[in-house]
Amino acid sequence: MSHLTLQGDNFTWPGFSLLGESSLAITLDETGIGNINELDFLILSGTTTVSIGSVGNTAGFNQLSQLAETTNNLSTVTISGSEDFNLGSSTNHSNSGDGVVTDIAATAAAPTKIASSLKLIDASATTGDVDIFAGATNTSGGGDFRDGESLNANVTITYTGLTIKGGSGALNFIENDAKNGIVTVGNGKFDHVLLGGAHAKATLGTGIDDFVNVGFSDLGTNETAGSALGDSVKFGAASAAELIIDTGAEAGSTAGTTSIGLTKVLSAAAGMRINFGAITGSSNIVDETAAVAASTSLTAAEDAAVKALGSAGVAYFTFGKNEYFVATNNVETVVNSHDAIVELVGITDIHHATNSSGLVTLHV
Repeated sequence: MSHLTLQGDNFTWPGFSLLGESSLAITLDETGIGNINELDFLILSGTTTVSIGSVGNTAGFNQLSQLAETTNNLSTVTISGSEDFNLGSSTNHSNSGDGVVTDIAATAAAPTKIASSLKLIDASATTGDVDIFAGATNTSGGGDFRDGESLNANVTITYTGLTIKGGSGALNFIENDAKNGIVTVGNGKFDHVLLGGAHAKATLGTGIDDFVNVGFSDLGTNETAGSALGDSVKFGAASAAELIIDTGAEAGSTAGTTSIGLTKVLSAAAGMRINFGAITGSSNIVDETAAVAASTSLTAAEDAAVKALGSAGVAYFTFGKNEYFVATNNVETVVNSHDAIVELVGITDIHHATNSSGLVTLHV
């Protein structure tokens, strides 16, 4: 294993290449107080594992704007340390993007999809704040923001099953845009998770005031209706948490089918907020349990609920062993492509919920 140490006080290191290393350990050491030590980019070739240590003085942070591997061998990135660390965000530059990309040198004569080798970004050993952005489908260099570098226009790199683990510090900000992506964070408060891929999962610790966005991407992908369906969220402190439903979590092409996409909450509790503001700006909210009583399927119940609602807003109802919320900005008789649905798993005792311009607060 090769070792690389970059020490700086409010300093930005120019990007560079380090090729032919099978594994690499990097230490970023921010020596000032409240300053930044940034590596603009690092290009690797044939490297399978990278470990990053983030150390330094209190109140500063280290940053690696992009780790780019050329041959699709990189599978694991491990992050540790007590200093705050950013992987993918860029504070000193106008550009920002995916913190880890693989196979950036791939070319093809015809449209080609390549499954990324990246499977794990593990920052569970960190005690400082971490910001991590990864898992965005990358076409024509869309995830590679280094000047003069881009993928062949025929190459698309896809990410499936990527796991990202946050640490025990507060204010973790983690985006995972991968299909079947998994995000876990520790017990720090004010953690924020973005799920941009379909059938993704987020599990948060017991820290208060945690947030999860489903169907939104700071990387600019997966925001069209139907992009982030079937996601599930589990809050460790649900009563103080907020689930934010964005446009990628709208039903999309599943509207009118027997498998309308929805977002599942595995740990709902009184006080939890569901923010449908991106779907509907209406404060109208109605318990439509009576309207769906004769429905023999969930799809039929969802259609009956929006028909009974008869306006923009949020309809909620009990069906089987779960509670459901349908947000719409339309007058409709059936669920359409721009409606969003949330399922509270194992909850059947929602007696009242308040709605302020799409921000629903649960009372159970």
